[in-house]
Amino acid sequence: MPSPLKLTAVMLLLGCGLARAQSSRSNPSPTPPIAPASTAPAAPSHEEIHAAIAKLRLDPNLGQEHSVRTLRWKDSQAPPPADAPTWLIGLFDYVGQAGSLLMWLAGTIVAAFAIVWSFRFLKARSPNTKLARSKPVSHIGDLDIRPDSLPDDVGAAALELLNAGRVRDALSLLYRGALSRAVHGFGVAIQESHTEGEALRVVVAGLDASRADYFRELVGLWQAAVYAGLPASIAPVAALCSTFAATLGDPA
Repeated sequence: MPSPLKLTAVMLLLGCGLARAQSSRSNPSPTPPIAPASTAPAAPSHEEIHAAIAKLRLDPNLGQEHSVRTLRWKDSQAPPPADAPTWLIGLFDYVGQAGSLLMWLAGTIVAAFAIVWSFRFLKARSPNTKLARSKPVSHIGDLDIRPDSLPDDVGAAALELLNAGRVRDALSLLYRGALSRAVHGFGVAIQESHTEGEALRVVVAGLDASRADYFRELVGLWQAAVYAGLPASIAPVAALCSTFAATLGDPA
């Protein structure tokens, strides 16, 4: 394939020939020349082409070699420069190895943190209201919730205390009985250290709506009487006594 310089020179010579032909047609000489057989310009000779190429090479915008800088990946296996100090090469090697080690260590810590966080999140979201126990708790706080420590008919015994004017004792017996039924009768996982609010949340999540509503009302009256010192109304306590056996008497 001809070089770009040669093609450029040929085009320039052809253009010059066409220009001379047009000039001769526009300005005829006094003695008309003999009409050529063909009006096409003659092809340039090899000497003219080489002369044109040589002239183009002298042009600063043409025929010059240019250095072009490009980016490329450096060969990691290439040896270091011969004039580089040994301590400098060792320093760069140490920094590179330490950086890789720190990256691996940081990735491991992040992965471990993500695993622990995911485990705790799933554990907190998973229902754990009914926990299989080999031995249910016998006390919640200072309250004895063993079935043997309670009367057979908790509601009737609490109603007798209420009629005797012992409203707080009646509420205490109902609360102990409700906790005992939830733990020993329905298998609700109430812990020994649970407060009334924590026990209520576990019971509401583990029992059906009617039993959960009964427990919620009982805890509200119990907290008002014990912690706030408010006198409990007789009618709500009497209703809890009357419905204890029907609501919490038997497991579901």
